[in-house]
Amino acid sequence: MTLTRHPIVRMWDVLRKDEQLVSMMNKVRKTSSKQPLIYTFEIPESYQKTEEAPFMRLTEIMNGNALENDGGSGHYRYLFAVETFGKSISDVHSINERVVEVIESINGICFERELSKDEDFNLYNQMLSFNIILNKKEQ
Repeated sequence: MTLTRHPIVRMWDVLRKDEQLVSMMNKVRKTSSKQPLIYTFEIPESYQKTEEAPFMRLTEIMNGNALENDGGSGHYRYLFAVETFGKSISDVHSINERVVEVIESINGICFERELSKDEDFNLYNQMLSFNIILNKKEQ
């Protein structure tokens, strides 16, 4: 039996396997890490530092039935956010343009962008909100 991964894990996997995105993040950071600094929900404390930027966090907004209200749909309507933390607005913007390209390539839609300054990390933070329809069972 094949286990189906949670939608947020699927989206995390798509982003961390995108070589162009990982390369952009490493180029801005001026170092490369063994694993891409892309996380779900919690960013490990050791990476919550300005010098580790840019780094990214995915969080869930909503996971619902996509096509039928009775729960019989074979699809999820999945809403999630990708937050990118960086030292400059330009870095965050260019990295997130790639994130949008990657998610749009699998038929996701970016429906909101919000830029702020994270005082805890002293970094810029742009949150992208996405809507995507996913098969409940992975193909």
